[in-house]
Formats: sequence, structure tokens, C-alpha cells
Amino acid sequence: MNKVGGIKGIRQITRRIKGSNVIMNNRDKLAQELVSLGTSDITDIMTWDDQGNVEIKASKDIKPDALRSIRKIRVLPGQGIEVELIDKVRVLQTLAKSAGLLESEKHADRPAVVEVQMLGPGDNTFKEKTDEEID
Repeated sequence: MNKVGGIKGIRQITRRIKGSNVIMNNRDKLAQELVSLGTSDITDIMTWDDQGNVEIKASKDIKPDALRSIRKIRVLPGQGIEVELIDKVRVLQTLAKSAGLLESEKHADRPAVVEVQMLGPGDNTFKEKTDEEID
């Protein structure tokens, strides 16, 4: 069986196309969900005071966006409750990448090239080289 870009067969290609159509048709909702996840904060779910007393808000008092940002809740007998949120850094990276903020510059991986030209006395001419002349 022939593979095209790591994809085997027509069925798999059809599933990928259908999946991408679903994403394209719902991209505004997807973007809004990512923004909501990226801007949710632990203080939307719990509060604490100067003495270290922690209080988890009632579920009816937590915004739906914050509820969706909860990855896991564990009840630790005799110790309290552990709340784990989604990986916010990963969400923000996804948002930044989709907005074009993480695109690398054309020559970002190249070392900087500095050229020094020595001019003798009375030689007042200087011509700056372009990037193409340096390469």
C-alpha cells in the first residue's frame, strides 16, 4: 500500500479532510475557547487569605470558562483537595503560534556577520554591503 505523507489509504485521507473541515467551520469557537482557557486563573476557582486559609468556591460561583480549565480534582483524605489546571503555557503557545507571534524570522538561525572596513587618511568613501553581497 502506498503512503502519502505518513497517511495510509483513502479512508484515512478522508477522515483528515473531514476533521480539518470541522476545525475550519468552527475556528471562531475554537479560538474563543483557547482564549478562555488561556485567561482562566486559579483565583476564579479558589481564594486564600494571609494566614493560608484556602477556600474553594462553590461550583455555581465559578465561571464556566474557569470550570473548563480544570484538568483534575482529587480529594486527599485528611489533607484537603488538590486542583490541577490545564497546561496554560501550552494553550498560550498555541494561541501565539496561530496569531503568527512565534514565526521565526528568515535569518534568525544564522550567525550575525559584522564587517569592518579600514579607511586610510583622506579616503572618505564608504559603501555599505547588502546581505546578498555578504553571502
